Amino acid sequence: DLPSDKTMVRLPVAAVPVAPAAHLHSLHLAPPTAKTLHFVRHAEGTHNVSPDYKTPAHLDAKLTELGLEQCRRLARTTRDLKLDVIVASPTTRCLQTALGSFDGARSGLIPIVAFEEWRETVNFLCDARRPTTELSASFPSVDFGRLNGCNSDPIWDRYEKIHGSWTTYQGKRESDDGPGLEERARAAWSVISEMPESNIAIVSHSAFFMHIFTPLFKELEGIVHYEDSEVKQLMTGQKFENCELRSVALVPPPSANIALSRSAGRSRKY
Repeated sequence: DLPSDKTMVRLPVAAVPVAPAAHLHSLHLAPPTAKTLHFVRHAEGTHNVSPDYKTPAHLDAKLTELGLEQCRRLARTTRDLKLDVIVASPTTRCLQTALGSFDGARSGLIPIVAFEEWRETVNFLCDARRPTTELSASFPSVDFGRLNGCNSDPIWDRYEKIHGSWTTYQGKRESDDGPGLEERARAAWSVISEMPESNIAIVSHSAFFMHIFTPLFKELEGIVHYEDSEVKQLMTGQKFENCELRSVALVPPPSANIALSRSAGRSRKY
């Protein structure tokens, strides 16, 4: 018979290990089936150099003249990467960086696909994005079809409902939401793991990179597993500078391989 509630010993519940969403390797140590990923932080934006970066003047901040020059410099080093696709945050500064840093993107040879999942942590107006119709007009060669038909900014709208408008609340929004960031980080890795392409550039943001590579929240610990010390040092040793590129290899988790096999033979949507 089971003991009564009064005599039953209640043991502490063991923590459930976090399943990695990504296994990263150094390029020269990766298995032959691994994907090659090139992470790029956007070039210098107006919000990076302005003390009033929280104001409407920097909503969906664009690149500075120095930022545009940084893209031209990076473009001279990326010509031999043989990219299949560029995944980009649908913010103006990331789309400018994607177009300016890869010659094939400007010529239309390499598709650029915008994904909400790779946005910056949305805290201030500089992190909000313009409506999709405006972005499409500014960047006609970019595929915005994966934004799920959202014209407005769904991430900003979500946190505005919680905290209020920028005039009433100017503190952090998404950066204080560990569970929400974990959900988005896992979704971001799923995007990459389930793509059929094997050589992918990802143009995103410093704070989001920080949260996935050197997490501050317990919810994000273990989402990325570093398979060797070299790749761990590369991705965690210091923060990304503007327009910096770092290349690694990714082995998707088994669930992503199942999803990929199911999509084999289907035409791409982008």
